[in-house]
Amino acid sequence: MPSIMDDGNSNAPASEPKTVSTRFLKDLFSQTKVDATPFVNTIIREAVGLASSDIFFEPAKNTVRVRSRIDGVMYYLGEFSLDEFPQISSRIKVLSQLDPTEKRRIQEGQFTLNLEGRVVNLRVEIAQTIHGELIVIRIHEKQSIVMPLSDLGFSKKTDEIYRDMLRSMSGLILVCGPTGCGKTTTLYSTINQLNENQTYNIMTIEDPVEYQLQGVNQMQTKNDMGFTFAEGLRTILRLSPDVIFVGEIRDRETAQIAVESGLTGQLVLSSVHAEDSVGALFRLLDLGVESYLLNAALLGIVAQRLVRKNCLECQIPVSPTPEQSEYFLKTTGRSPKQFMVGKGCPSCQNLRYKGRTGIYEVLKMDSKVRDLVRSRASEDILRDTLKSHGFLTLLQDGIEKAERGVTTIDEVLRNSLRSS
Repeated sequence: MPSIMDDGNSNAPASEPKTVSTRFLKDLFSQTKVDATPFVNTIIREAVGLASSDIFFEPAKNTVRVRSRIDGVMYYLGEFSLDEFPQISSRIKVLSQLDPTEKRRIQEGQFTLNLEGRVVNLRVEIAQTIHGELIVIRIHEKQSIVMPLSDLGFSKKTDEIYRDMLRSMSGLILVCGPTGCGKTTTLYSTINQLNENQTYNIMTIEDPVEYQLQGVNQMQTKNDMGFTFAEGLRTILRLSPDVIFVGEIRDRETAQIAVESGLTGQLVLSSVHAEDSVGALFRLLDLGVESYLLNAALLGIVAQRLVRKNCLECQIPVSPTPEQSEYFLKTTGRSPKQFMVGKGCPSCQNLRYKGRTGIYEVLKMDSKVRDLVRSRASEDILRDTLKSHGFLTLLQDGIEKAERGVTTIDEVLRNSLRSS
């Protein structure tokens, strides 16, 4: 049975690493001599069993530390001698169809494993540090990257707004948030639903293609050959698309083409790095998109974060602390009755949390928002106006989920949501 310590709610010193261990991992890291093939296979198998999203091989002066990200939190698995690392690195490169002899250049690859009926795609990134090769393996399973929209975590209100935007089938929809907040899952799940009846020509331009979607024509950027997001988007527009997914809007040219594409009869989906929906709107304006084009093309913006969910098997009711009550009152205007927290059990591997869900806000481009954009209103004015009209912010959605026992206030605040 896996054992997980110091999940952020214990009284352990902050300097102690969060750790996770299983019987197989303990046996593996107790060995004095490493056999590359079973070593790599065991770490991947155990990481998948722990629902990890990433595995890190991090070289130091004399050892290599192995860590894993579980539900967005980093955990220490173990370490081995740096002298054993070359054969481990070579084994991962062979699996990923990379050059085992290359030690200086950044390399990217991927491979697929079938683990007891679970088909897992693993994407490998290798970069150089002062002590050697840093290897990061990202773990993708279809059920974790493509799911029904109803399972993503939208509230009833935001779900209705989002589905209404999708029915337009013409215009631009953006999803925003920091790296690792679940944007790809939201967008892939949306594309999967739009493609349910196989009646549309859905085309994507991505960097990289995270997961192969059946019935969707996916393209990957090749920046070294000049095939950028902007060039890929131009190419797609010549191929009679109904729905276009642009992996990310990073520059003025891509933003301009994406907005203009939304005016010509296609539904365009994309992502942008921004703190919240209002920030994403002003990000496009800062990139040089004219406000009149934005008002004409933009259907709306989804902002999101991921929070860990309380384990349903071991959660118990608790009274709010004075600090939590004060924060809750400030955010919602009322006092909380009780919250739920996990106490740790075999089902959640003593982590108190099990799985993650989304926290969302959905900004719909209605007449009042367009008027504010047209008049060049500031971000603060736009936010205040939205709140006065009942706009559900990321923070409010998180607080409501904490009140319902889905997650905890501490977990909502850990995700650094805007507090005003």
